[in-house]
Amino acid sequence: MKPILTFDSFYPQAKKMRAHFDEQFAEQKNPKNNRFVWDYWHVPDQYTLMRTPAYHYFPKKMYEEFHSSLVQWGRENLGCHDISPTWLSYYVDGCKQELHSDVPHGPWAFVFSLTPWAQRKFIGGETLVLRPEVLNYWQNFLENRDHELSSFVERVPSKFNRLTVFDPRLPHGVTEVRGVRDPREARLVIHGWFVEPRPYVVGGLSTNDVQKAMQPALMNLQRAILATGDFHGTLSFRLQVSTNGHVKKFEWLTNTLVSVEGQPQALKKILTEIKSIFVNAEFTKKKSESKITIPLLFK
Repeated sequence: MKPILTFDSFYPQAKKMRAHFDEQFAEQKNPKNNRFVWDYWHVPDQYTLMRTPAYHYFPKKMYEEFHSSLVQWGRENLGCHDISPTWLSYYVDGCKQELHSDVPHGPWAFVFSLTPWAQRKFIGGETLVLRPEVLNYWQNFLENRDHELSSFVERVPSKFNRLTVFDPRLPHGVTEVRGVRDPREARLVIHGWFVEPRPYVVGGLSTNDVQKAMQPALMNLQRAILATGDFHGTLSFRLQVSTNGHVKKFEWLTNTLVSVEGQPQALKKILTEIKSIFVNAEFTKKKSESKITIPLLFK
């Protein structure tokens, strides 16, 4: 599974959010209050951008609807029940982020773009993510291939209304924006982290029902890990549970798991073990079926 996920046409009200931003800069000689909330964040050799808390910048109802949509997506697909306080950032000429990682903030980072990418007047502005194979460089080195920038990094365009979700352990940044000074022509994004990973349950089963059923499954998983190897990362999967308490469907959703010891076979084995353990989990009988999104964090 990929450590970078993109979802286009993510939010139906993205144009309204973009229009609110443009409105604040429409009358350049008659500034509105929201023109004075921006922080010029400059850390030499690391960050240069304009930022403000997104949850204060937009009208309350407008932001809360976006927030709820993003949180719900995270619950269903990642098993993360909330997001961190979000930033709204714009990048004009000279703005960028050099490569960095930010693991403590949450198991997944996200960037939601309000940039009219197809009509942009600048160059740069892509989300830059180091390819995982570069972190195991010599294991993946091929002498018969050229090794230029594109072989080391992924460039993710900030297309309008695109949600990009990625593993924040991977060094990442933003390529330098060049060519524009007007904020309305800038790269504009909302960004933060998905947080509070725990099972998300929809249907007949209660959270307590799921917790009871997971206790023996997690004990079996712990034994499997001890027998297989050392791992780091996050994965999530969805179980569809029938009324008789049996798992009728298992679906992988995300996976950033790596073998700390560099053993790909051990990684394949633990994924097989995880599926086997949870497919055979027994849940309480209910009158209606349930869907459970389960995140697992390995540290």
